[in-house]
Amino acid sequence: MKRKIALMMALSLIVLSVLAGCGGNNDKPAESSGENTGTPAPQSQTASNSPEKDVDLRIINFRVEDKTFYDEINAKFEQEYPNIHIKYDAVPTKDYAQLKQARLTTGDVDLVGGGARDVTDPVIRDNWLDISGQPYLERFLPGALKSGQADGKQYLFPMLATSVVTYYNKKIFADLGLSVPKTWAEFVEVCEKIKASGVDPVMFGGKDQWPINMILIGLEAGIVQGSQPDFYSGMKTETTKFTDPAWVEVYTKLQTLSKYLQKNAVGLAYGEAPGLFAQGKAAMMIDGSWSSQQIEAANPAFEVGVFLTPGSDKAELNNTAPVSNGDSGWMIYKDAENKDAALKYLEFLSRPDNYKRYIEVAKMLPVMKDIQMSSPITQAIAQLLNQQTGFWESYQVIGAKYNYTDYAIRTILGNMKPEEAAAKMQQDFIDSKPNWK
Repeated sequence: MKRKIALMMALSLIVLSVLAGCGGNNDKPAESSGENTGTPAPQSQTASNSPEKDVDLRIINFRVEDKTFYDEINAKFEQEYPNIHIKYDAVPTKDYAQLKQARLTTGDVDLVGGGARDVTDPVIRDNWLDISGQPYLERFLPGALKSGQADGKQYLFPMLATSVVTYYNKKIFADLGLSVPKTWAEFVEVCEKIKASGVDPVMFGGKDQWPINMILIGLEAGIVQGSQPDFYSGMKTETTKFTDPAWVEVYTKLQTLSKYLQKNAVGLAYGEAPGLFAQGKAAMMIDGSWSSQQIEAANPAFEVGVFLTPGSDKAELNNTAPVSNGDSGWMIYKDAENKDAALKYLEFLSRPDNYKRYIEVAKMLPVMKDIQMSSPITQAIAQLLNQQTGFWESYQVIGAKYNYTDYAIRTILGNMKPEEAAAKMQQDFIDSKPNWK
């Protein structure tokens, strides 16, 4: 009997040893449970390294102003995924193209901050992973998703929308008995009354030159797209041209508006303008919705209102709000080593509580459904956006040449006539035809 018991014990040990050998390979990649990430990513989009192993998720971004949010959210993400260590680098926009190119060239990146232009350009688009089918994308507004689509695929994970509006000082308007202008004629009349009172009508930080585009975007929406929504679809065939009356009108009204800018407007740095406006140094400021954060920070007690810049003489056309849904978002590098970690990060950002926190901190317009905004200015801007059109820049032909910033600055300085600016734009566009994509 003792010999039988000993034999049975020996056999049991052998069986256990064999089973352990079959199931105990610690080097085998573990399957993602999908917990808190929606449906697990398709196999073709999942990185080869195990979610159990330590990985460095390498992220680059150009929105340095979002540092507070990303410091907070990255720490929160690492608590939930302790094996994923975030290496986050953000640099100003002027330095970002160089950083992005260097990191893509060396392959030292997983998540790349960018926008719609990174998707519309086929050469740049070839760098990105198709994230179509990720369940969390259903949380976003269709228009926002569309800005990051091409060839039936989704490449951009959108983070925000922006608009261009005219901010105005409610106290100055009330003191002068002014109403919000609905037409261009009313806008000029308001500017005249403000100027006559000794106050600068419009604050403009033009030292960096590119902010002139905010004024162009504000005027163009009602003048061009308000009356001709498909204007830019005819540019390649010259059915429509920059020399058409609509764009000459844009430059003409820009020139008129230049009379109401503060003295030495082209010498003021763009970043200084919102703070000065909040201090009451001018009655209005034509700028992007993103400046609401600086305005509120500069003077929390400041009573500010917003309206769409009335470029047209027809009030109904000025209800066309210029909106960009693809200014900022995320793309996954298609050859990234850590695709699985990058997909988890995007899912984490898309959770309503985390995304709402972003909107609260960044004070941007949300692109996700059912997100309430706490910023009074942002709420006021959102109420203007019922009838939307894209920033005219979003309809530019890839590879074409556009020097509108230079010509606009020359126009407000009086060095170029509106007709000449429009003609130069059209000539540049046609001359660049060999580079069109």
